[in-house]
Amino acid sequence: MKNGLCLLILVFATPSLWAREGDSSYGGPAQWTEFREYVVQQQEENERVGLGYMISGAVAAVGGGIGYYQSEEVFSRTIFAITSNVGLIAVGWGATQYWTSNELDTFFYAIEGSSLSAAEKNEVLQRYLYKERKENERRRWIRVATHALIAVANLYSASQEQNSEIRSVFYFLGGANTLLAISYSF
Repeated sequence: MKNGLCLLILVFATPSLWAREGDSSYGGPAQWTEFREYVVQQQEENERVGLGYMISGAVAAVGGGIGYYQSEEVFSRTIFAITSNVGLIAVGWGATQYWTSNELDTFFYAIEGSSLSAAEKNEVLQRYLYKERKENERRRWIRVATHALIAVANLYSASQEQNSEIRSVFYFLGGANTLLAISYSF
């Protein structure tokens, strides 16, 4: 059962990272002034979120490290090591959010600094948004397929497993990934 708990921690430790990947979609009209306001707000939000990840990740990494060296039980040390690693991942993710831009920012600065007229910027923005929406739809369906395949693999493993504790973990992982696949399909 202790192994199952470790797996559960790993399963739920990084889904927010996957969820934010590619999710900076602009849903407004193809008007450059409104797009500019959106990009600036997103940049401020990315800095705020990035800072939060860096702070909480540092606390988890330090706390996990301290706990690891103060604990003598193998299971506790494993949990503390996982916590420390997840904390370091969060610090890296936060730094990425805080200090780097995304495709939307790159597009914005390329067009904003150009000599295009407002009408030309709107036209380019309209074409970009059309393409971006198609790409986001593809990403969504790839996530559906990925989680569906993980669910099938875990459910199959559960059906073949003799150990009831491990079988329960596989069933849980299969169910959780089924729910994720369903949630991405809407």
